[in-house]
Amino acid sequence: MLLIQGGHMVFDVEIVEELVLRAEYILIVGGGSLSIGSEDQPFPGEAVIELHSNTHSTELPLYGAKVLAVRDGTLDLHGRHVPITWTHLAHTASLGDTNLTLSLPVTLRQGDQVVIATTENRFYMKENEVRTIASVSEDGLEVTLTEALEHTHLSVTQTLGGHTVETRAEVGLLTHNVKIQGNVGTDFSVAIEGCDTAFRPDQHATQSCFNGRHGDEIGGDQFGATVILSGKFPDLDLVMGRIEYVEVTKAGQAFQLGRYPLHFHLAGDMGGSYIRGCSIHHTYNRAVTMHATNNLLVEHNVAYNNMGHAIFTEDGVEQNNVVQYNLAVYTRTSSSLLNVDVTRSSFWVVNPNNIFRYNAAASGTHFGYWYRLDHHPSGPSTTNIYCQNTEQMGLFFNNTAHSMGRYGLWVFSNPGYHPKSDICGGRDVVAKWESFTAWHCERGAEAVSGTKLQFHNFVMLDNQQAGMEMVSVKGGFGQDDSPGIFNSLVVCHSALNSSACTSGTSGIVAPKTQIFSISNVTFVNFDEGGSAALSGCSQCRNYQGGYRAQVKGLAFENSPNKIRFQWEHETIWIDADGSLTGEPEANVVPTMGILPTDSCTQEAAFSVTKNVPGSVCRGAMKFLRVAVTNPSPSSLLGKDLVVSNDFGATHIPYLMFRIGGAGWMGLVYTGATFDFNFENANQFVNMSYKTNTKFMTRNDYYFVKHTLTQTPDRIETTKGERQSLESLPDLTTNIHGDFYWDTDSKELTYMVSHSKKTTKRHGNMVFDDRVPGQSRQISFSVYKCQHKGCSAPDPRPVPTTHPDAPFRWSDVETWKHMPVSTGGHPTEAEYSLPVEGDEIVIPESMWLVVDTATLKLGRVFVYGTIEFDDTMDHRFEATIIYIQGGSLMAGYSSDTPFTHSLIIRLMDPEDVDAYSMNLGWKTIGVFGYLRLHGQVCRRSWHKLGATVEVGTGHITLAEDPDASWLNKEVGVTTTGKEATESEVRRVVAINGATLTLDSALKFQHLGEIHTLSDGTSITLAGEVGLLSRNIVVEGITENSNGGRILVSTVFQNGKHYVGSAQVDGVEFRNMGQEGFTDITDPRYSIAFLGLDAIGDHSSYVKRSSFNVNYNVAVGLIKTLNMA
Repeated sequence: MLLIQGGHMVFDVEIVEELVLRAEYILIVGGGSLSIGSEDQPFPGEAVIELHSNTHSTELPLYGAKVLAVRDGTLDLHGRHVPITWTHLAHTASLGDTNLTLSLPVTLRQGDQVVIATTENRFYMKENEVRTIASVSEDGLEVTLTEALEHTHLSVTQTLGGHTVETRAEVGLLTHNVKIQGNVGTDFSVAIEGCDTAFRPDQHATQSCFNGRHGDEIGGDQFGATVILSGKFPDLDLVMGRIEYVEVTKAGQAFQLGRYPLHFHLAGDMGGSYIRGCSIHHTYNRAVTMHATNNLLVEHNVAYNNMGHAIFTEDGVEQNNVVQYNLAVYTRTSSSLLNVDVTRSSFWVVNPNNIFRYNAAASGTHFGYWYRLDHHPSGPSTTNIYCQNTEQMGLFFNNTAHSMGRYGLWVFSNPGYHPKSDICGGRDVVAKWESFTAWHCERGAEAVSGTKLQFHNFVMLDNQQAGMEMVSVKGGFGQDDSPGIFNSLVVCHSALNSSACTSGTSGIVAPKTQIFSISNVTFVNFDEGGSAALSGCSQCRNYQGGYRAQVKGLAFENSPNKIRFQWEHETIWIDADGSLTGEPEANVVPTMGILPTDSCTQEAAFSVTKNVPGSVCRGAMKFLRVAVTNPSPSSLLGKDLVVSNDFGATHIPYLMFRIGGAGWMGLVYTGATFDFNFENANQFVNMSYKTNTKFMTRNDYYFVKHTLTQTPDRIETTKGERQSLESLPDLTTNIHGDFYWDTDSKELTYMVSHSKKTTKRHGNMVFDDRVPGQSRQISFSVYKCQHKGCSAPDPRPVPTTHPDAPFRWSDVETWKHMPVSTGGHPTEAEYSLPVEGDEIVIPESMWLVVDTATLKLGRVFVYGTIEFDDTMDHRFEATIIYIQGGSLMAGYSSDTPFTHSLIIRLMDPEDVDAYSMNLGWKTIGVFGYLRLHGQVCRRSWHKLGATVEVGTGHITLAEDPDASWLNKEVGVTTTGKEATESEVRRVVAINGATLTLDSALKFQHLGEIHTLSDGTSITLAGEVGLLSRNIVVEGITENSNGGRILVSTVFQNGKHYVGSAQVDGVEFRNMGQEGFTDITDPRYSIAFLGLDAIGDHSSYVKRSSFNVNYNVAVGLIKTLNMA
């Protein structure tokens, strides 16, 4: 260990031979110093500080091992002055060349090593080359190498869109006369072969191996030298570091935080300190670190082949550091530190208030520049009183990046970047990234989340996916208030790479949320396949979007592909000055059926995606984004919302992952009427939803129309019930949410408008003055009460015994006891057997036996008892059977079943607007007693006893079935992979366990027993179930809207009615109503809702069959103890 405690150690400048200082630890304390040369007199000879140790060495507190540490003192390292540490090629250097022509004169020497950066695309990072200098011309512009180049390195100047663009390979000096290096332990060295396939930088790429993913290399313990300057207290000038023209290599220690090659650690104000003109190469843990350090100067350095971030700030409190004129080549992914080093960047910025200018990033595995701005600082600087993600932008100017595996510039952190006027608050302010050039990257530049983020004077060319992209940003419109892109050039393909454009390449990708501005941008060579100058809805899930982007000052050179859409309703493009479409204030939107044909025309320039073409809408059209959420009943979920008008329709799919919540999103335009319908949902009685309409400004309005099947009792569009207007809403006299109900057409039309009262309309607002607009909400609800007039009838007592002389349906005298004005008793003086379509009311005092054939009835209200006479077959047809306190019976119990045939058919009424009591049509509502006991057999299903092959007309069961199976329908279950291979047949003969069917089976059905080696047997056999029963409850339907039975409770006029259903040996046929899944309205074949605990088997479903159902068979909701 070398301890410099208050003294001064100086390397002698007079010594000619190489000076080497070897130590395990060097620690400077007590105001001491270590000097190699000075600012005025750089060291002229060769000096090496070699730090040696291994991973098992004892570590100093705070500083570790193999370290040069400054605790209290000064580190002065001044190598020979090199005016130009890196430059560019002036001419392309081709494969096999040994000469380089440089753009700036250099002072390189024979024997020096340089790195020549690759200029190929993002997958060719191994084409960086290190070469040794053989000689340099007198003017310093021509360099001869000792070995020929293995790859071509470009130097190209192009004129694109009126701009002169230079794309040249960088050449950086790696050799300096003053060196800091770590020893390499040979015990750990091992040759590593490259992976079978090249490294892939894509986000979800899978590598073929771990070690060697970057090609052949020598592996080791990755335990290199470290230099750390860290005073006991920050901001007290305890440490000073002046490091220039020094070579640092075999440095940094993998798997250890804080063990970096050059590290200013918790140093505070470091004004006067600098790292200048150095090379930091072949390092194991980053390159230059500014950790809780301010005002440090980092300039003219070359970083090459560094694992993890190259030049970076750490905790998020670092401010006013100047990072300029640095070159970072081949910054590599690292799996030996933090997650962010896996997707490393050449320049990692965690506080925006720093200066990054004139830097170059070349050929890294992931990002060139990454602004990762968390909400609060982390690490030792953790505090909640400072917010770096609201800090104002310092300076990002005239930087470049090329051949990066991912992006040239990435602005990303989970909280996003939201610059404010004050610390952690205040008003929003603009943040600018300026004069950035990126080429041969996956994306040139991307900002993921933030407020008022702007790219200015960018040059993007030959990037694979996109030139520039913003994902989720917010702000106003225009250059002073908007997120956006200004005064830039975007090139799809150039002389660099004619195949750079792909079918998915975009010049600029607009965000998926909020609003966006693009001004004075030139697009060049967007002419290949599906490439497009503009696209929208960045990183959207399917069918998200609906937000706005405005443009002006656009120019297109050889770029017929202007806009690519992904789906309908995706993005609204506003052409402020006509540079996009030829007409100022025109809109470009995806082609939809609702667009007016007289104002909107489909054009090829906006139809890059052929199945999602784009249309230009001219004239005074303004588009709005409408989101529909919170639908009820929940069975609306998953259905398309069909929006239509006189021009056509557009189908909007329901999505769980919409921006703003699950639901539907679409575009409408002001001044028009749109019909809203949920697909296949005309049968719904009650319905509600919420809408949120964005971008509305003064005098904006549109109408929404619903066509209903029934007249609702209550209508709401905003908070509180409103009354219908006498005519359609009018913009000048009516307000947001006003509606009109047309009784004849059953059409409900409501108005969505900007304000409660309309006033003077805004004038034509172009670009900087455009008003973002406001959101307007609708809470739509239509409701039909359960009882007519929304009040319940009086409850009636429940009959408890079978009377000695019950009323009989066939007796005309029975009907004079019915309520007047109901079926069978139309007037006080008239009574007769009911006629077709009559509505029947069975009063509470009546026990009515159905002993004759009945006609088709309307609604049947049972407050007394209906019993079906078991001396004949019955077919009883009605639209609704409502049992409140009364009973409907066929068979008294399982021991005394009904022995004849009974078919209860539930059907739609002729007038669907007739009152359905909030049960819906084709319903048996049980708020009393339902007793259906049919004849049952010994077993209702058996296993197959043998495999049935395709085309077979008979089946063998594992047991003999009951003789009652004859002439009944049976279902044979699938044993294959498809549910549709279940089959239904009629039994025409029974011989023991063999059933003869009315037609051959179309599929194989297994009936096998397999015995394992241990004697265990496994049965693989389909089932055969009896479907037919002598009591049938059937829904008449053609559209999956069958019948249903609801057993529930109702509270009427102070009395609580609890339903009970005893069902045994009943066939449910064509029951259940598709789409109704809301637990408050379960339209299952039979549903028990809110009965709580059931005692004494008062309700059960036994030995029944469900034969073709459109919803759940048996539903138990808030119901216990069911059998």
